[in-house]
Amino acid sequence: MKPTPDFAIFQNSRTRQTAIWTKESKWQKCREDEFEAYQLLVSLIRNSNDPAKLMKKIVKELDM
Repeated sequence: MKPTPDFAIFQNSRTRQTAIWTKESKWQKCREDEFEAYQLLVSLIRNSNDPAKLMKKIVKELDM
């Protein structure tokens, strides 16, 4: 059995819907006007050599 991921992002470009899932809060719908920002984040994660490290850096910057 695969371990449960720490997070997941769902995006539907046709309807401009985004939702984020985390172990702590389950699925959270995002606003339509945030679509592009999350699309950029998804692109960064997909093209990263180490997505977990990238996310830790982003979280660290947001906590400052």
